[in-house]
Amino acid sequence: DQHQKAFVSVRYFLIGAKMYLALEALEFASGFHTGTRKDGVTPEYSHQIMISQYVRTLINHLSYPEETLAAIFLHDTPEDADVGHLEISSKFGEKVGKAVQLVTKKHRGTKKPTDVYYQEIATNEISSVAKGGDRIHNIQSMIGVFSPEKQKDYIKETTEHVLPMLKEARRSFPRQEPAYENEKFVLRSQIAL
Repeated sequence: DQHQKAFVSVRYFLIGAKMYLALEALEFASGFHTGTRKDGVTPEYSHQIMISQYVRTLINHLSYPEETLAAIFLHDTPEDADVGHLEISSKFGEKVGKAVQLVTKKHRGTKKPTDVYYQEIATNEISSVAKGGDRIHNIQSMIGVFSPEKQKDYIKETTEHVLPMLKEARRSFPRQEPAYENEKFVLRSQIAL
């Protein structure tokens, strides 16, 4: 099946690139995401795999490529599997732990206000790229899954928060400018439809 092939492709990419920390993150997080996505068909963990497939095309423009991929694999584990931020930091290092903490909007009953959430993400080289990729895949896969109202809300949030966050991160981390510009271009083309 195509999802399993994508998973294997990412694993072999990580092995070939000697990105063992990211590979460990992939294996760890995939153990928690064993169901299906909201469409009831697609394997749940294909979301992280698809984001990583996209972000690896930007890898030469990332300050921390391995840590960024690790954060992508782990980004939903605190919300979906109640894995603590200290556990992630101790297993995968402070850079990855901090990035995952920043992209976690709701954890153990506490939800960050939307404006604060995106302001904090913009201050981190890893979480800002991970969130851009996350939003790209969510928009790409929301048709037929999200209600029309939720789709409109998602597009509004992308316009009001995600795109400005990427712009702010680009200013703070100019080395990653091509990655941010790529994510902004993809998002703008998605929401223009």
